[in-house]
Amino acid sequence: MRHLVTDSNEWRHWVTPKNARGRPVHRWYLFPHSFTDDLVRALIDDWGLSSSDRLLDPFAGAGTTLLASKEANVPAQGYDISPLAVLATNTKTANYRVDELEVQWDKLRTMLFPSVRLEPVDRYPELIHRALPEKRLEVFHAIANCIEQLGCLAGMQNFFRLALISLIPRFSHATANGGWLRWSYQGKPAELIVEYYVQQVEMMLEDLQGGRESMCCKWRASIADARSLPDRAGQYTAVVTSPPYPNRHDYTRVFGVELMFAFLNWRDVRAMRYQSFHSHPEARPTRPPVDDYVPPKKLQSCVESVTDGRLRKMLHGYFMDMYLCLREMKRVCRDGAKLALVVGNVQYNGEPVMVDEFTAEIGGRVGLTCRRIRAVRWRGNSAQQMGKYGRRASRESIVEFDKG
Repeated sequence: MRHLVTDSNEWRHWVTPKNARGRPVHRWYLFPHSFTDDLVRALIDDWGLSSSDRLLDPFAGAGTTLLASKEANVPAQGYDISPLAVLATNTKTANYRVDELEVQWDKLRTMLFPSVRLEPVDRYPELIHRALPEKRLEVFHAIANCIEQLGCLAGMQNFFRLALISLIPRFSHATANGGWLRWSYQGKPAELIVEYYVQQVEMMLEDLQGGRESMCCKWRASIADARSLPDRAGQYTAVVTSPPYPNRHDYTRVFGVELMFAFLNWRDVRAMRYQSFHSHPEARPTRPPVDDYVPPKKLQSCVESVTDGRLRKMLHGYFMDMYLCLREMKRVCRDGAKLALVVGNVQYNGEPVMVDEFTAEIGGRVGLTCRRIRAVRWRGNSAQQMGKYGRRASRESIVEFDKG
């Protein structure tokens, strides 16, 4: 493809969350498949964005785009269908008075020591009881109750809530394994939860020391579907985002324990699963009208090589969703806007699905101009695919567009 370029090694590290694991505030909560703040800042610099611009991320995830934009003083708005993503993003981008947070932390600590009071936890779905057995759920529930009893502003409560939610994978018997949960029965014992919670909160407080206090609210995430955004036309000068890859990963399962502990019941999680981007076979979203959608030229022949009918339906749905999202991005962007989408190619039955090239073609169909496809990283295929078809790498790319 004429727009394809291979970029320097540093970009390769920027499409994984590894670099963010030790960075203040970013490390509070990370999604397993995300890019780093380095990528966002590099694009902001490339595009010459400033405080007079406004950036959009319609797949906000754990808030990397919005937090990096705040660090660069570029106003930004995020959206996601997951309440966990919205909580993580808004907690990381919130403006705090550290002295007031520390007062609330002193109150909370007195509730946790010498021992937190345990209560019945019958209201949680069965999955949560299985994932957090042997008093783990009771301790998590008790700490959550203590946070609610603080009586402080919601933003401060969310600070302490995110600290608690971030510990769940360390204690859960159900851990993320690709796009599913794997039952490991190796979570840390309940006796350590309060100790780990204290360490997490104090790490988060330490990250805020010396930071600039500002009451501006230019960085915010809300619940919304990227296929139908709530914004008026022409609101944004840039987009940096990463739609889910068509790799069958179901994030309502990956984060199922966190979602059902802190936000949603089983039926609501299932509804979110059905409505999610069609990147996994269980999605069955209700979409806006798509009468004008024309699939990419090579998509049909590519999908025909896939033997599983559910995966064929998923791939067709995936690029239909990509069309709707790109159409919305174009609508809410101003003329001259710059857009960057981090995407990953995949393989089924040994045949590559060129997500980056199809995304570039679909962008052209909605009226965007593809500037280039930055090929930045190559990933190996799955162990199952490797065993059947040999080792074949798929690239991760940044597809860049201009509007108008």
